[in-house]
Amino acid sequence: MNDETIARPLSDRSTPIRVLMADPDSSVHRFYEEPLSDEDIEIVAVSSGIECVARLCERVPDVLVLEPQLPWGGGDGVLAIMGEVAQLATVPVMILTSCRDPRVFEAVARFPVSDYQLKPLAPDRLAGRLRTIIAHRKMQFTLAEQNGRLECSIARRTGGRIENLHVETVNGRIIVHGRSDSHHVKRLALAAVMEAFEASQSQSERVELDIEVAPNDEWQAERSVLSETRNEKCSDEPAFINEELALTKEN
Repeated sequence: MNDETIARPLSDRSTPIRVLMADPDSSVHRFYEEPLSDEDIEIVAVSSGIECVARLCERVPDVLVLEPQLPWGGGDGVLAIMGEVAQLATVPVMILTSCRDPRVFEAVARFPVSDYQLKPLAPDRLAGRLRTIIAHRKMQFTLAEQNGRLECSIARRTGGRIENLHVETVNGRIIVHGRSDSHHVKRLALAAVMEAFEASQSQSERVELDIEVAPNDEWQAERSVLSETRNEKCSDEPAFINEELALTKEN
């Protein structure tokens, strides 16, 4: 493929952002087309790997939004071709997927991308992510590195209160492993993942928290002391009430 035959992406930011959206589901195109147009983002939709490559060669978009489950070439085929062509290798790629097939996921996981989001993603959130990608065009990572970033985000959000923290992606699910002394910390971990993926509550089933909640020894000891103190107070109260009732009867 001759690099010189490929039209360059738009550089004038006064013009709409050009997005090539490669997804076999035509309803996804319709869902985003009008709302993003209102945001000055132009969507060009394709539904196969072959068509995606052809469009990329006609004119390089500002961003490629890619569903890995593409017929006729697949998302990994598109990314492999892009990596071999200098003008296409620099195009930011967002993976926007509902993929649960580990083979499809693993096939694209080795390629650098600019963002990875789970469907459904609201149009306004997609618009925001696209602008962030364009503002940081050189920031790329593999999906394996994304898990490392999630671990850092969770650690910051929870104040490092999750022991043996480890994040993995299995069949399109984000699984967070670890151990904590609090259910509150576990909820903070979930919030960190949801924020990282611009997710809605409807996507929470895509996140699995394999976090064991067990108090550490120091906290357990403190809780035992508090529990004993509380029990002593509770055991004293009935006696006091009974004495007061007895005095009342005698009077």
